[in-house]
Amino acid sequence: MRKRGFICILAVLILAMAGCSKKQTGKDKITEGTRYLYYLNNAENQLVAEEYEVTSAENDTQGLVGEYLEALMTIAPQNRSYKKAVPESVVITQVGAIENEQLTLSFNSEYKKLSVTQEILCRAAIVKTLCQVEDVTYVSFLVDGQPLKDSLDKPIGFMTAEDFIDNTGGETKFEQNAIVTLYFSDKTGKQLVETRVKIRYDGAVPIEQLVLEQLVKGPGSIAGVDENEVFATIPEGTRLSKVTVKDGICYVDFNEVFLKKRAEISDEIAIYSVVDSLIEIPAVNKVQITVNGEAVPVFGDGSPLDIPFERNLDIVRKEKQQ
Repeated sequence: MRKRGFICILAVLILAMAGCSKKQTGKDKITEGTRYLYYLNNAENQLVAEEYEVTSAENDTQGLVGEYLEALMTIAPQNRSYKKAVPESVVITQVGAIENEQLTLSFNSEYKKLSVTQEILCRAAIVKTLCQVEDVTYVSFLVDGQPLKDSLDKPIGFMTAEDFIDNTGGETKFEQNAIVTLYFSDKTGKQLVETRVKIRYDGAVPIEQLVLEQLVKGPGSIAGVDENEVFATIPEGTRLSKVTVKDGICYVDFNEVFLKKRAEISDEIAIYSVVDSLIEIPAVNKVQITVNGEAVPVFGDGSPLDIPFERNLDIVRKEKQQ
């Protein structure tokens, strides 16, 4: 069964970034009109900038792009504590022609091996550097010939310098806004209600964790949800101890409060609220639930809980056709 997945993905990088020249420190503000190359700080968790003097003619757009890319790849920062944002293993295999202020760069497969923080900072450094070229407003990435995708397996598409917001003096924080699908109970306690929820997350917190935390909070914390139609499925006081994904299986561990099933809902609703919500995530195909690190043979009124669960849409309420 095909996943509907996530919609409305908007990537936003909030990062502490500052200009740096021979007389500036990494915490000074960027000066308008000055050209920069973007690097990583010593901790490799923040972008910093150093002034750069271009040699290509200002009207040689393609030449400027090539010069900036070569500079990012080869020129060491003046500040010895800074590091190049583009690792040596990452190779730009092709630079597309600029059309309608759009530029596409192709990378080798090594790009896929970057960590979340490495990747977003590398991408930010390249995009912000290239968007200093007057005729370049939008930049997209291809990796092994395929569009670069985010952690939700959605194509990122064209990016602008404004997608990477400067917040001088703050911490680097990559945040994405996404609309996810959660499943709560209807008033009968025998059917699940599909509920779309907008959440914000960063690379430091797995999306699976945020989905489960929202389920634990219940629909009452979601703006615009009718609490007379949609009801919580997880007992109040339940705590998520751990969540991991391996080989398509999401392993979820709750504390013992999870076993105190809400009396007004069926076993199926309690279980598949978790299962169906998680399987909306592209990387998840099955869900295994444990309590305090242990498998639980019997749950609620006698349902097995010690098996991997697959999606069950048969208990999802069908919306009436208009």
